Amino acid sequence: MKLTLKLVAAQIALIVMILAADSYLSVQRESEFLRSELQRKAYRIGSAMKKLVADAWQREGPDYALSLVAAANQRDEIVIIRWVWLDAASGDQFHPQVPVERLQPVTLGQSLTLQHRASDGTEYLFSYVAVPVDQRHGALELSEPLSIVDDFARKSVRRNLVLGTIIVTGSIAVSALMGVLIVGWPLKRLIDKARRVGLGDLSGAVQLDGRAELSELAETVNEMCEHLAESQERVRQEAETRIAAIEQLRHADRLRTVGQLASGVAHELGTPLNVVTGRASLISSGKLTPEAVTESAGIIKSQAERMAVIIRQLLDFSRHGVLHRAQTNLSMIVRQTLQVLEPLSRKQGVELLVTSTPEPLSACVDAGQLQQVLTNLVVNAVQATPAGGRITIGITREHIQPPPDHGDSVDEFFCFSVEDTGHGIPEDVLARLFEPFVTTKDVGQGTGLGLSIAYGIIEEHGGWIDVQSEVGRGTRFCVYLPTKEQPCPAES
Repeated sequence: MKLTLKLVAAQIALIVMILAADSYLSVQRESEFLRSELQRKAYRIGSAMKKLVADAWQREGPDYALSLVAAANQRDEIVIIRWVWLDAASGDQFHPQVPVERLQPVTLGQSLTLQHRASDGTEYLFSYVAVPVDQRHGALELSEPLSIVDDFARKSVRRNLVLGTIIVTGSIAVSALMGVLIVGWPLKRLIDKARRVGLGDLSGAVQLDGRAELSELAETVNEMCEHLAESQERVRQEAETRIAAIEQLRHADRLRTVGQLASGVAHELGTPLNVVTGRASLISSGKLTPEAVTESAGIIKSQAERMAVIIRQLLDFSRHGVLHRAQTNLSMIVRQTLQVLEPLSRKQGVELLVTSTPEPLSACVDAGQLQQVLTNLVVNAVQATPAGGRITIGITREHIQPPPDHGDSVDEFFCFSVEDTGHGIPEDVLARLFEPFVTTKDVGQGTGLGLSIAYGIIEEHGGWIDVQSEVGRGTRFCVYLPTKEQPCPAES
């Protein structure tokens, strides 16, 4: 509607300027024409009276001639006719109303018309026609008040104002109606459509009648919305496919890690299984006293519970699932992870140490996903550390400058650190360490997906992974997670 008002205002302003200019020029032209007509009328009357007065002066005398002038003056209500002597003294009844010095052409027998303000302040058009009588310079003075021209100009202005008002009013009404129908309503519908598109609603095509530019714009907007809807659907499908693929990769990586842990778990289960078998054999032999049978049964029960715990931890780690955050004790995640990995580290002859702050640390995380990250890092460290080496796992609070895409000022973060005394990572591999299928392991020990999957999990948690390594001296991975409080379910 604002565009319609601007168009109407511009059109009306143009019309008003044209009408004003035309009215001004028209009044000037008609005023000049009326002034010319008054002058011609005075000349005609003066020319007719000149001969009549001259003949009457010669035949009948001055008195009769002057009576003719007086009689002619009474018959015309507009033109005032007087007899004047150009050499009459000031105050004489026949003295001209115009200063004598301006009437020099009349003394030469010429006719003269000029504008002069009378003593009463009224503007007059004076015409002088020389009449040859006696030896003095006589003339007929015809005066016409210019108020006639002013009255005519005022009437013309009023007429033009009325006509202009009618034209402007009609133009406003027609322009506003056409503007609303042709521009205003179509634009409003297009604006509403654009707002809906901005809010993500691509439904509801805009239909405008006709083949004007706005109709073509509406068709273009409808086509754009159709293309956007198709693109959004493709993006949604691709995102779902990508998420599913990532979940499959993560699950496959967990299963791979489970396979690596199987040998350690088998060794861990071997001892309690031997104890259970031996105690069961003693009970079945029938040689034990009732007290010994009870003791052996208790030992069998405790060893079975130990094996159940080991198997349950392994199953929990390998279970596939989506991201479920909850308020979780971070130290507990570390303890549970190391319980699963301890058999593998003992088999490799690598010592696991844990350092953490005395205060309880809790964050809104997916415990299973975070456990997978720590497992990947610790398993990599175990495989990169020769027998007799050491792996230190720590959990602390740190004030650190995050990467540019995670903040622009120093802030507090939780830090999980995994530091080993292994062979380290070469610089050419370190630069692309988190890319898929990049690995320093021997053939058969890994696919190179573990770190990339861990990187994606930490990114989803709003954190990042930093790595420092020196060939021959070891590697340190630091996992940073935000400490800011977030809406999150309580730990179960």
